[in-house]
Amino acid sequence: MSENKEVNKDNLIYNMLKYLHIPLDDDLIAKLSLYVALLEEGLKKQRLTGEKAVNDIINKQVLDSIYPVKLLELFAGSNVLDLGSGGGLPGIPIKLCKPEVSMHLLEANKNKASFLNHAIDQLKLKNTQVLCGRAERIGQDEKYRNKFDLILCKAVAETAVLAELALPMTRINGRVILYKGPKGEDELIKARRAIEICGGVHEQTYDYKLPTGEERKLYLIKKIKETPGRYPRREGKPEKKPLK
Repeated sequence: MSENKEVNKDNLIYNMLKYLHIPLDDDLIAKLSLYVALLEEGLKKQRLTGEKAVNDIINKQVLDSIYPVKLLELFAGSNVLDLGSGGGLPGIPIKLCKPEVSMHLLEANKNKASFLNHAIDQLKLKNTQVLCGRAERIGQDEKYRNKFDLILCKAVAETAVLAELALPMTRINGRVILYKGPKGEDELIKARRAIEICGGVHEQTYDYKLPTGEERKLYLIKKIKETPGRYPRREGKPEKKPLK
């Protein structure tokens, strides 16, 4: 029975990669399958993702996570941060697809951070590091400020909040990717001032659909100037009182 389940999982991943027109590679399929299995096991203990069914984990969460891989120019020699990584989405699937990037997984919850370290070990990921802490604190750390070429934001938070948390850690001419649903445009309009204050500009929007027909958007924010030193504000402040 477990063998059939594994074959089904591999088939789902094969079809997902085909849907995205990503080269079909047996090693990538095997590693993505192992990652999904790790998520399944981890979900028995804590909420690592909003989906629990294997089909939904693959065709919603993992597929959504790796869609930016199609935008290959974004990952050329990139130093990448997954902000609010949770169970490793989108950072781990992207790392599996683009093993040459240096990946940092930022997660404040210690139990989730522990899962991420376990996943990194099981998947034998190189140049992958977990940062356990709040983005407000990490963003004020000189070690990480202006450091990253690309920051991935799939975490559930308003665009204005994500802009304040992500842009201080993004280098000049680096980019932030915001994963949003169909209502993302309203958030983006409300966040334009926050993006500007923190040194960014909305560069491009990518529209796509999941196999379920659900609409998704990727917003690409480019950092064009330094973020003022007072941002991000102290812990909890960006969420409680977003910049306007």
